[in-house]
Amino acid sequence: MVVDTGLDLEIRSLQEAQETIEELQRQLRREKLLLRTIVDNLPTAIYAKDLEGRKILANTIDLGNAGVETEAEVLGKTDFDLFPKHIAEQFWRDDAIVLKKGQSIVDREELLAEENGEERWLRTSKLPLRGERGEILGLVGFGHDISLEKRLEKENADAAIRIREQQEMVEQMISDLAAIPEKVGNLVNGITYVARQTKMVSINATIEAARVGELGRGFQVVAEEVGHLSDRSTEAATQVREAIADVESLVSKILEVWSEGNTLPKSQGRSS
Repeated sequence: MVVDTGLDLEIRSLQEAQETIEELQRQLRREKLLLRTIVDNLPTAIYAKDLEGRKILANTIDLGNAGVETEAEVLGKTDFDLFPKHIAEQFWRDDAIVLKKGQSIVDREELLAEENGEERWLRTSKLPLRGERGEILGLVGFGHDISLEKRLEKENADAAIRIREQQEMVEQMISDLAAIPEKVGNLVNGITYVARQTKMVSINATIEAARVGELGRGFQVVAEEVGHLSDRSTEAATQVREAIADVESLVSKILEVWSEGNTLPKSQGRSS
Protein backbone atom coordinates (compact mmCIF):
# COMPACT_ATOMS: atom_id res chain seq x y z
CA MET A 1 0.00 0.00 0.00
CA VAL A 2 1.41 3.35 -1.15
CA VAL A 3 0.78 6.27 1.13
CA ASP A 4 0.96 9.75 -0.39
CA THR A 5 3.30 12.00 1.39
CA GLY A 6 2.52 15.61 2.08
CA LEU A 7 4.72 16.59 -0.86
CA ASP A 8 2.78 14.33 -3.22
CA LEU A 9 -0.52 15.86 -2.08
CA GLU A 10 0.85 19.33 -2.59
CA ILE A 11 2.09 18.49 -6.08
CA ARG A 12 -1.28 16.95 -6.99
CA SER A 13 -3.08 20.03 -5.70
CA LEU A 14 -0.81 22.27 -7.74
CA GLN A 15 -1.47 20.19 -10.85
CA GLU A 16 -5.21 20.35 -10.33
CA ALA A 17 -5.01 24.09 -9.78
CA GLN A 18 -2.93 24.46 -12.94
CA GLU A 19 -5.47 22.47 -14.92
CA THR A 20 -8.28 24.62 -13.53
CA ILE A 21 -6.42 27.80 -14.44
CA GLU A 22 -5.73 26.51 -17.94
CA GLU A 23 -9.41 25.60 -18.41
CA LEU A 24 -10.46 29.04 -17.20
CA GLN A 25 -7.96 30.62 -19.60
CA ARG A 26 -9.35 28.55 -22.50
CA GLN A 27 -12.89 29.52 -21.52
CA LEU A 28 -11.85 33.17 -21.29
CA ARG A 29 -10.24 33.01 -24.76
CA ARG A 30 -13.40 31.44 -26.21
CA GLU A 31 -15.59 34.12 -24.65
CA LYS A 32 -13.22 36.84 -25.82
CA LEU A 33 -13.24 35.39 -29.34
CA LEU A 34 -17.05 35.17 -29.31
CA LEU A 35 -17.39 38.74 -28.08
CA ARG A 36 -14.86 40.01 -30.61
CA THR A 37 -16.64 38.21 -33.46
CA ILE A 38 -19.93 39.82 -32.46
CA VAL A 39 -18.39 43.29 -32.05
CA ASP A 40 -16.57 43.15 -35.39
CA ASN A 41 -19.63 42.05 -37.32
CA LEU A 42 -22.15 44.55 -35.99
CA PRO A 43 -23.17 47.24 -38.55
CA THR A 44 -22.35 49.93 -35.97
CA ALA A 45 -19.01 51.45 -35.03
CA ILE A 46 -17.98 50.35 -31.51
CA TYR A 47 -14.95 51.72 -29.70
CA ALA A 48 -13.55 52.38 -26.23
CA LYS A 49 -11.23 55.11 -24.96
CA ASP A 50 -9.23 55.67 -21.79
CA LEU A 51 -9.36 58.81 -19.65
CA GLU A 52 -7.03 60.62 -22.05
CA GLY A 53 -9.22 59.86 -25.05
CA ARG A 54 -6.86 57.22 -26.42
CA LYS A 55 -8.42 54.29 -28.27
CA ILE A 56 -8.23 50.99 -26.40
CA LEU A 57 -10.70 49.13 -28.63
CA ALA A 58 -12.08 49.61 -32.13
CA ASN A 59 -14.23 47.30 -34.23
CA THR A 60 -14.15 46.89 -38.01
CA ILE A 61 -16.67 49.67 -38.74
CA ASP A 62 -14.83 52.12 -36.51
CA LEU A 63 -11.56 51.30 -38.27
CA GLY A 64 -13.25 52.07 -41.59
CA ASN A 65 -14.47 55.41 -40.21
CA ALA A 66 -10.90 56.25 -39.24
CA GLY A 67 -9.61 55.22 -42.68
CA VAL A 68 -7.36 52.42 -41.43
CA GLU A 69 -7.37 48.62 -41.77
CA THR A 70 -6.02 47.22 -38.52
CA GLU A 71 -6.76 47.91 -34.88
CA ALA A 72 -3.05 48.36 -34.20
CA GLU A 73 -3.16 51.56 -36.27
CA VAL A 74 -5.56 53.24 -33.84
CA LEU A 75 -4.75 51.77 -30.42
CA GLY A 76 -3.16 54.37 -28.16
CA LYS A 77 -4.10 57.21 -30.51
CA THR A 78 -6.57 60.02 -30.00
CA ASP A 79 -9.03 61.46 -32.51
CA PHE A 80 -6.54 64.30 -33.09
CA ASP A 81 -4.18 61.68 -34.56
CA LEU A 82 -6.87 60.24 -36.83
CA PHE A 83 -9.17 63.07 -37.98
CA PRO A 84 -8.93 66.71 -39.10
CA LYS A 85 -8.56 69.11 -36.19
CA HIS A 86 -12.04 70.69 -36.42
CA ILE A 87 -13.68 67.25 -36.35
CA ALA A 88 -11.44 65.92 -33.55
CA GLU A 89 -12.29 68.98 -31.44
CA GLN A 90 -15.98 68.27 -31.94
CA PHE A 91 -15.49 64.64 -30.81
CA TRP A 92 -13.42 65.66 -27.78
CA ARG A 93 -16.06 68.11 -26.53
CA ASP A 94 -18.48 65.20 -26.18
CA ASP A 95 -15.79 62.86 -24.81
CA ALA A 96 -14.94 65.37 -22.08
CA ILE A 97 -18.56 65.46 -20.91
CA VAL A 98 -18.52 61.68 -20.49
CA LEU A 99 -15.00 61.34 -19.06
CA LYS A 100 -15.02 64.32 -16.69
CA LYS A 101 -18.68 64.55 -15.69
CA GLY A 102 -19.81 60.97 -16.11
CA GLN A 103 -22.75 62.06 -18.27
CA SER A 104 -23.88 59.92 -21.18
CA ILE A 105 -24.25 61.31 -24.70
CA VAL A 106 -27.17 59.65 -26.50
CA ASP A 107 -28.04 59.88 -30.22
CA ARG A 108 -25.83 62.90 -30.92
CA GLU A 109 -25.50 63.57 -34.65
CA GLU A 110 -21.87 64.17 -35.59
CA LEU A 111 -20.22 65.15 -38.86
CA LEU A 112 -17.53 62.53 -39.34
CA ALA A 113 -15.76 63.68 -42.50
CA GLU A 114 -16.19 65.31 -45.84
CA GLU A 115 -15.09 63.20 -48.81
CA ASN A 116 -15.27 64.58 -52.35
CA GLY A 117 -17.69 67.23 -51.18
CA GLU A 118 -20.04 64.67 -49.63
CA GLU A 119 -20.75 64.75 -45.91
CA ARG A 120 -20.63 61.66 -43.69
CA TRP A 121 -22.74 61.66 -40.56
CA LEU A 122 -22.88 59.43 -37.48
CA ARG A 123 -25.57 59.12 -34.84
CA THR A 124 -23.39 58.60 -31.78
CA SER A 125 -23.90 57.49 -28.19
CA LYS A 126 -21.10 57.60 -25.60
CA LEU A 127 -21.33 56.00 -22.15
CA PRO A 128 -18.92 56.17 -19.20
CA LEU A 129 -16.90 53.01 -18.55
CA ARG A 130 -16.80 52.53 -14.76
CA GLY A 131 -14.78 50.35 -12.44
CA GLU A 132 -16.06 48.18 -9.60
CA ARG A 133 -16.16 51.17 -7.23
CA GLY A 134 -17.95 53.36 -9.74
CA GLU A 135 -14.89 55.35 -10.76
CA ILE A 136 -14.68 56.41 -14.42
CA LEU A 137 -12.06 54.43 -16.34
CA GLY A 138 -12.91 55.66 -19.84
CA LEU A 139 -15.82 55.53 -22.23
CA VAL A 140 -17.53 53.21 -24.67
CA GLY A 141 -18.93 54.68 -27.90
CA PHE A 142 -21.36 53.55 -30.57
CA GLY A 143 -21.74 55.27 -33.94
CA HIS A 144 -24.29 54.42 -36.64
CA ASP A 145 -23.78 55.83 -40.13
CA ILE A 146 -26.78 58.01 -41.04
CA SER A 147 -25.29 59.61 -44.16
CA LEU A 148 -27.99 58.11 -46.39
CA GLU A 149 -30.70 59.27 -43.99
CA LYS A 150 -29.25 62.79 -43.98
CA ARG A 151 -28.98 62.82 -47.77
CA LEU A 152 -32.61 61.68 -48.17
CA GLU A 153 -33.66 64.27 -45.61
CA LYS A 154 -31.99 67.02 -47.64
CA GLU A 155 -33.42 65.68 -50.91
CA ASN A 156 -36.91 65.64 -49.37
CA ALA A 157 -36.47 69.21 -48.15
CA ASP A 158 -35.29 70.32 -51.61
CA ALA A 159 -38.22 68.46 -53.21
CA ALA A 160 -40.64 70.16 -50.83
CA ILE A 161 -39.24 73.55 -51.86
CA ARG A 162 -39.60 72.68 -55.55
CA ILE A 163 -43.16 71.43 -55.02
CA ARG A 164 -44.04 74.65 -53.16
CA GLU A 165 -42.59 76.73 -55.99
CA GLN A 166 -44.59 74.71 -58.52
CA GLN A 167 -47.72 75.16 -56.42
CA GLU A 168 -47.19 78.90 -56.36
CA MET A 169 -46.75 78.90 -60.15
CA VAL A 170 -49.96 76.90 -60.60
CA GLU A 171 -51.80 79.18 -58.18
CA GLN A 172 -50.67 82.19 -60.19
CA MET A 173 -51.77 80.51 -63.43
CA ILE A 174 -55.16 79.72 -61.90
CA SER A 175 -55.43 83.31 -60.69
CA ASP A 176 -54.64 84.57 -64.18
CA LEU A 177 -57.16 82.11 -65.63
CA ALA A 178 -59.82 83.33 -63.21
CA ALA A 179 -59.28 86.88 -64.45
CA ILE A 180 -59.80 85.93 -68.12
CA PRO A 181 -63.65 85.74 -68.01
CA GLU A 182 -63.82 89.26 -66.62
CA LYS A 183 -61.52 90.58 -69.33
CA VAL A 184 -63.43 88.77 -72.05
CA GLY A 185 -66.69 89.94 -70.49
CA ASN A 186 -65.56 93.54 -70.80
CA LEU A 187 -64.70 92.90 -74.44
CA VAL A 188 -68.12 91.34 -75.06
CA ASN A 189 -69.80 94.32 -73.43
CA GLY A 190 -67.95 96.51 -75.89
CA ILE A 191 -69.07 94.30 -78.80
CA THR A 192 -72.65 94.39 -77.53
CA TYR A 193 -72.53 98.17 -77.28
CA VAL A 194 -71.18 98.45 -80.84
CA ALA A 195 -73.89 96.04 -82.02
CA ARG A 196 -76.62 98.20 -80.46
CA GLN A 197 -75.18 101.33 -81.94
CA THR A 198 -74.88 99.59 -85.32
CA LYS A 199 -78.52 98.53 -85.06
CA MET A 200 -79.51 102.12 -84.39
CA VAL A 201 -77.54 103.21 -87.45
CA SER A 202 -79.34 100.54 -89.52
CA ILE A 203 -82.75 101.71 -88.30
CA ASN A 204 -81.95 105.33 -89.01
CA ALA A 205 -80.64 104.44 -92.47
CA THR A 206 -83.85 102.51 -93.20
CA ILE A 207 -85.99 105.45 -92.10
CA GLU A 208 -83.95 107.82 -94.20
CA ALA A 209 -84.18 105.52 -97.24
CA ALA A 210 -87.96 105.35 -96.90
CA ARG A 211 -88.18 109.11 -96.62
CA VAL A 212 -86.30 109.87 -99.83
CA GLY A 213 -87.97 107.12 -101.82
CA GLU A 214 -86.26 105.83 -104.97
CA LEU A 215 -83.20 107.95 -104.30
CA GLY A 216 -82.65 106.09 -101.03
CA ARG A 217 -82.31 102.61 -102.52
CA GLY A 218 -78.58 102.67 -101.74
CA PHE A 219 -79.33 103.59 -98.16
CA GLN A 220 -81.74 100.70 -97.97
CA VAL A 221 -79.13 98.14 -99.09
CA VAL A 222 -76.56 99.54 -96.66
CA ALA A 223 -79.13 99.57 -93.88
CA GLU A 224 -79.96 95.91 -94.43
CA GLU A 225 -76.28 94.87 -94.43
CA VAL A 226 -75.61 96.91 -91.32
CA GLY A 227 -78.65 95.36 -89.66
CA HIS A 228 -77.46 91.85 -90.52
CA LEU A 229 -74.00 92.71 -89.13
CA SER A 230 -75.58 93.96 -85.92
CA ASP A 231 -77.64 90.79 -85.57
CA ARG A 232 -74.60 88.61 -86.12
CA SER A 233 -72.59 90.64 -83.60
CA THR A 234 -75.37 90.29 -81.04
CA GLU A 235 -75.58 86.54 -81.66
CA ALA A 236 -71.78 86.19 -81.36
CA ALA A 237 -71.80 88.19 -78.13
CA THR A 238 -74.47 85.86 -76.73
CA GLN A 239 -72.42 82.79 -77.64
CA VAL A 240 -69.31 84.32 -76.09
CA ARG A 241 -71.26 85.06 -72.89
CA GLU A 242 -72.35 81.43 -72.73
CA ALA A 243 -68.73 80.33 -73.25
CA ILE A 244 -67.61 82.71 -70.49
CA ALA A 245 -70.18 81.16 -68.15
CA ASP A 246 -68.74 77.72 -68.93
CA VAL A 247 -65.19 78.98 -68.31
CA GLU A 248 -66.23 80.59 -65.03
CA SER A 249 -67.83 77.31 -63.93
CA LEU A 250 -64.68 75.38 -64.88
CA VAL A 251 -62.43 77.86 -63.06
CA SER A 252 -64.62 77.61 -59.95
CA LYS A 253 -64.32 73.83 -60.00
CA ILE A 254 -60.52 74.04 -60.48
CA LEU A 255 -60.22 76.47 -57.57
CA GLU A 256 -62.40 74.24 -55.40
CA VAL A 257 -60.39 71.12 -56.18
CA TRP A 258 -57.10 72.97 -55.70
CA SER A 259 -58.25 74.36 -52.37
CA GLU A 260 -59.31 70.92 -51.15
CA GLY A 261 -56.01 69.42 -52.30
CA ASN A 262 -54.02 72.00 -50.35
CA THR A 263 -56.06 71.91 -47.14
CA LEU A 264 -56.59 68.13 -46.83
CA PRO A 265 -53.03 67.18 -45.74
CA LYS A 266 -52.98 70.05 -43.24
CA SER A 267 -56.27 69.00 -41.69
CA GLN A 268 -55.05 65.40 -41.50
CA GLY A 269 -51.87 66.58 -39.83
CA ARG A 270 -53.87 68.50 -37.21
CA SER A 271 -56.09 65.55 -36.40
CA SER A 272 -53.23 63.09 -35.86
